[in-house]
Amino acid sequence: MPRFLAIGHVTRDQRPGGDVLGGSAAYAALTAQKLGWSAAVLTAAGPDFEPERELAGVAVFVRPSGATTRFVNTYEDDGSRHQVVTARAEDVDLAILPDDWRRPDALLLCPVARELDGVSASALEAGAVGAVAQGWLREIGEDGDVSAREWTGAGRDLLGVHVVFLSEQDLPEAERAARELLGQVPMVALTRGWRGLTLLTRGGEHEVPSLPRTESDPTGAGDVFAAAFLVGYHESGDPPGAAAFAACAASCAVEGVGASSLGDREEVLGRLKMRERLLEEGEWDD
Repeated sequence: MPRFLAIGHVTRDQRPGGDVLGGSAAYAALTAQKLGWSAAVLTAAGPDFEPERELAGVAVFVRPSGATTRFVNTYEDDGSRHQVVTARAEDVDLAILPDDWRRPDALLLCPVARELDGVSASALEAGAVGAVAQGWLREIGEDGDVSAREWTGAGRDLLGVHVVFLSEQDLPEAERAARELLGQVPMVALTRGWRGLTLLTRGGEHEVPSLPRTESDPTGAGDVFAAAFLVGYHESGDPPGAAAFAACAASCAVEGVGASSLGDREEVLGRLKMRERLLEEGEWDD
């Protein structure tokens, strides 16, 4: 049975020690796989992308492109990120997705460079549907420099979506944007890194603490959170519980470079128990 489908570019992320595989779709699919779900990626990439090796065990459907999307990420002391795009693959093509993968239990739309023009969740039959906002909120200049932009087509892009994942780093007024997005979707998760997140629903708001850990590389943590949330939400139907589960999954991701430290279900559940104990005992890191 198809369970988790991520749609968006895989990328090459430049690191001091060499490029690593990146992209929200890659992080999300590997997270779902680690949590015991079958996973697939619909993407576009150049000939340097080797799905059998780099996403082993994940079903990958690729639109061939002249290049794979490439990012240079630089982080400041306050956690803010500066990005430069040095190459971009073609837009993703929904037509190459096999029929067997058009009814997944969970679907994550996760563009990184506005590559999902013409792709809509309403064209598929998914159980739980999420969208990572960052790819729609990026303006890529002629020199590749990435800056924030308004999401002018949110109503169209979010047809059929149940939850949007938005980072406070995505926009200067992210909290205002999160509240506005509730007019388009039933839930918005506004993430704040190690400080946790606010889960906004049309019935109220939930403050969800994270599990702070020593960060080695925060790249992809939001994508891990999104995938784990959809897994948890599909399994439990409990949005705050799914957010806590996802926060613990993200706490694993930041401890290693790239996707090297993703936690399996046993590890994430263990961290969830640790988090609950710390909350009960009042031993939380501020």
